[in-house]
Amino acid sequence: MELNLLAEFAAFACMMTLSVLIGLYYGFVERKQNTVDDYLLGGKHMSVFPITMSLIASHVSGVTLLGVPSEVYVYGAQYLIIGVINIFIIIIVIYIYLPVFYDLQLTSVYEYLELRFNSTIRRICSLIYAISLILYIPIVIYVPALAFNQISSLGVHFITPIICIVCIFYTTIGGLKAVVWTDALQSFFTTVSMAIVIVLGFIQVGGLSKMIKANIEGNRLELFKMDPDPFLRNSFWTISVGLSISWITSQAIHPGSVQRFVALPSYNKARKTLIYFILGLGVVKILTGLIGIQIYTKYKDCDPVTAGYIKDNKNLLPYFVMDVASKIPGLTGLFISGIVSAALSTMSAQLNTVSGTIYEDFIVKMMGFEITQSTASIIMKVIVVIVGIICVALVSVVEKLGGILQGALCGMVASLAVTSWIVYGAQIAITNKNIQFTTRAVSVSGCPANITIHNSTDYTGLYRMNDDVYVSPDVPKIYTLCYNHYSTLGMLIGLAVGLAVSLIFPTEQDYDPKLLTPCIRNFVFTKYTAHTKKPEDGEPTAEEYALVQDTQL
Repeated sequence: MELNLLAEFAAFACMMTLSVLIGLYYGFVERKQNTVDDYLLGGKHMSVFPITMSLIASHVSGVTLLGVPSEVYVYGAQYLIIGVINIFIIIIVIYIYLPVFYDLQLTSVYEYLELRFNSTIRRICSLIYAISLILYIPIVIYVPALAFNQISSLGVHFITPIICIVCIFYTTIGGLKAVVWTDALQSFFTTVSMAIVIVLGFIQVGGLSKMIKANIEGNRLELFKMDPDPFLRNSFWTISVGLSISWITSQAIHPGSVQRFVALPSYNKARKTLIYFILGLGVVKILTGLIGIQIYTKYKDCDPVTAGYIKDNKNLLPYFVMDVASKIPGLTGLFISGIVSAALSTMSAQLNTVSGTIYEDFIVKMMGFEITQSTASIIMKVIVVIVGIICVALVSVVEKLGGILQGALCGMVASLAVTSWIVYGAQIAITNKNIQFTTRAVSVSGCPANITIHNSTDYTGLYRMNDDVYVSPDVPKIYTLCYNHYSTLGMLIGLAVGLAVSLIFPTEQDYDPKLLTPCIRNFVFTKYTAHTKKPEDGEPTAEEYALVQDTQL
């Protein structure tokens, strides 16, 4: 038993040690982290492979690895339709967003808002991003610590500081190059752990045909629920519309994504990286969903939560791994390494990005003098340490939250206020069990006779609003809006209020054509030449083009 435990910790220790060594190499051997471009963009000489792996790894956290299998097991496989929708997301990002941000070559993506609007909007958006990231990282840390705790019995508050210290260390001293290459290494651990779990799952459940049959009978493989009701938890429309908007945000305009695209030396490489990244992310989602299908096949006759073997559905994947891999020394440790790797990748990427955002959007603005490159590098490293410590301290707050997977200036403020109100109200109602989601049927007919049944749901005092939700009569209906539509609602409110204010209070402003996506830029140019130019006049001058921008926009 002690030998097995040693093997589990060895796999985990190996991953952590290699991450530290990469940080040491880029911090002390290849000492090129003394400028802003070196620390944040790797000198803009990064290659496609590590950037692609870094992007995938930084977007695949323990929330994904533990949350998606649980989502599929409890609510069905409708969520996996995002794998198909991914193709449309690639097209949108390539033709709308990437040309603009790569051409501008911004260190902070929020500088775009200052160029397009003004510095006030830039600072407010930067502040919101920094706060949201500080609130998100503790979730990323807590999830793998929870899995580690279930397998090793080590306390969550013992594990999280260790994970975070390692992450803060190599992120601080190594900059983007250390982050990118540790992401690539950690994605290897994550991929191997997922592959082993899937192979063992196939062996345990008896093959693909049995999985499909069991999940069809258990009503888990409903992929095209076409009901347009926005209050359903999962349907084709809540996933394809709501989740697509969220994904476009995270993949096209997220500071971490833009930072990595700009770190590549050519637009062609950035485009290739984007395609590989989004396809890879879709594959990860589908594979984690496949694990959820395997888990249901394995436990369709003995639900671990109802049988009392685990506390709640958050623990389904660690329980499954221990069940199918515990007899093979080192495999559960490799699985934990994969989960922790995903967390480290996400945390390090976010810390590196937020340090640049805070430095560029706040520190530089507040300083009344020019900051040297070496001083700037030191300031960003200090920011990484401070933000990292705050995130560790907030882990205790995350323990109180439920659910792994959820969760112009006037337009922005209105959007933030309304969505914050809905999210806060919904979370309070869910915590107090005034909103409860209906889960797919589970069984304990195959469990041992001596188990104690744990009833996981009690709908007393609630009414059934639709197929997916039971709700208290006192809860406003808007609180039951599908969580995938939070992004949809926020976008619509922001656009509506922003456009209304712009129409009521019109202003004259010059726009650099580079701030417009090529299709809009070309439309403006075509309209200009069609109505104001004659063939013999030649191409418009810069002044004439700027005038068109004022007229049309």
